[in-house]
Formats: sequence, C-alpha cells, structure tokens
Amino acid sequence: MVYRCPKCQRYGMEWDARAKVLTCYYNTCRHVIRMGSPRKTPSPERISAAIVEDFQAIHKRGLDEPVCI
Repeated sequence: MVYRCPKCQRYGMEWDARAKVLTCYYNTCRHVIRMGSPRKTPSPERISAAIVEDFQAIHKRGLDEPVCI
C-alpha cells in the first residue's frame, strides 16, 4: 500500500519492514518517518496517523486547512 508523503505531497510513502520506517520512494525527497520497533507490520490506521502527525510537525497546519499563498 502506498501513502502520500507529508513532505513532497506525492504518493510514494512505503513501509520498509527491515528498517521499521516509512520512506518516500522519490529520490528528490527520501523523507523518512520512524515508527518505533513494532514486532508486526503496523495497521494502515497507525501508518496514516503517523503521516498526519509528521505532516503537522513539518507544515504547522492540518491536512484540511487551506494553504495561504
């Protein structure tokens, strides 16, 4: 399953089971979200929650809030 990267906003976040991290597939981004050391693969809900938390930390706003340019 592929998720949207909180940094580059492209669909490229993938679960890397060996490293226990979410990584962005794109070479220009390569953003990493550490998920701790779960014994099993995290649920899609847990992965989505981690991406939302990281997005808010990076952009200081929620996913649904409008962008002021």
